[in-house]
Amino acid sequence: MPKNLLFCALGLVLGFIVGFLITNAITKPVPLSAQARPAAPGGGQARPLGPDQMGGELPQGHPDISGGPGAGSAASTSAEAQGAMEKADRAPKDFQAQMEAARVFYEARDYDKAALYADRALKLKGNDFDALVLSGNAKYDAQDYAAAQTFYERALAVKSDSPDVRTDLGNTFFNRGDYDRAVAEYRKSVQIDPNHVNSWRNIAAASLQKGDKATATEAVERLSRLAPQNPETEAFRRKLAELP
Repeated sequence: MPKNLLFCALGLVLGFIVGFLITNAITKPVPLSAQARPAAPGGGQARPLGPDQMGGELPQGHPDISGGPGAGSAASTSAEAQGAMEKADRAPKDFQAQMEAARVFYEARDYDKAALYADRALKLKGNDFDALVLSGNAKYDAQDYAAAQTFYERALAVKSDSPDVRTDLGNTFFNRGDYDRAVAEYRKSVQIDPNHVNSWRNIAAASLQKGDKATATEAVERLSRLAPQNPETEAFRRKLAELP
């Protein structure tokens, strides 16, 4: 094949891929990164993934999830995981031991065991914010959004001023196609932190999904001030221009 035709074909393929990725990115909520909040006591904790990241690039610091959500991994049978499990099982009344085991298994993407030990922790301290959030994260990454919603709501009843958890709660509604409730939660998040970029991005994504031009315009204008150099901001703007 002549070089000019080959380059043309490659250009068309790359153009299609880039266009698909941009469209996918701006029509789904953007979950928070692993650095979105301070590490929980006893170790770091990756943020739950949004639907667009289940099969794509992960946030920095998030454990590998190859093999599908909840599938478990070699890491979940590692010496670290086995040690944390044995310590928690030997001391069922030790809250920190249960939490450590839950974190280790969550980071190993063994969401069933993470949920099990987080539940044990909650039996000891039913209103512990970190345990409730970790339970929600395990359910979220296992794509059990209804259960994740319940844990995030319980966490917010303990600590209502967390924009990160409020946004994660909104994402549980987004993933189930309830864009009105998703936007309502994102709105609560920006009331706590008016410059919470992830909430504004998700407001834009949800509004574009439902064709709400006024709300999408508001979100894109705010993003233009908060993150003008982010390529997603321009992608949102182009998508907004396509609305009738």
